[in-house]
Amino acid sequence: MSVDPNIRRLGPEHAAALASLRREALESHPLAFGASLEDDRCSPDFFRTSLANPEEQAVFGCFEGTGLAGMVGVRRETAVKRRHRAQVWGMYVAPRARQKGAGSALLQAAIEQARSWPGVVQVHLSVTEPAVAAQRLYEAVGFRTWGHEPRALQWEGSFVDESHLVRDLA
Repeated sequence: MSVDPNIRRLGPEHAAALASLRREALESHPLAFGASLEDDRCSPDFFRTSLANPEEQAVFGCFEGTGLAGMVGVRRETAVKRRHRAQVWGMYVAPRARQKGAGSALLQAAIEQARSWPGVVQVHLSVTEPAVAAQRLYEAVGFRTWGHEPRALQWEGSFVDESHLVRDLA
């Protein structure tokens, strides 16, 4: 796979930029993420610690100029009976980097990371109903819907449904 030079695996030195971008994502699209600003634990300290554990998880960033403009996380399931699965989380591309292939490149990096973990044969993710462009992106790279959860999230009186998707790596 050819890797976009603007896509890189993030390390502890990127913790502050990652926490800032995560905050932007949660503030600007509250119904696209299961976490809210109030309960999200993704502080710079949290990211510094988690980014130092490359065996079970990875976060990839898209850089636009010198700044972080996109992110996606992927983690391997830890339970013995679920070690064959990985979960994509926190996918977000800032408006300044959209429509340039950043989302697809980030997602491909996460998929390739999951593929590199011995025994991982499928990758899961979830997407909320309003995120039509994200749903199209996920389907374009081979994810398929396996379930639909009505009223999965509620924020300030609004409910959104969530679709669950999987991509086989075999």
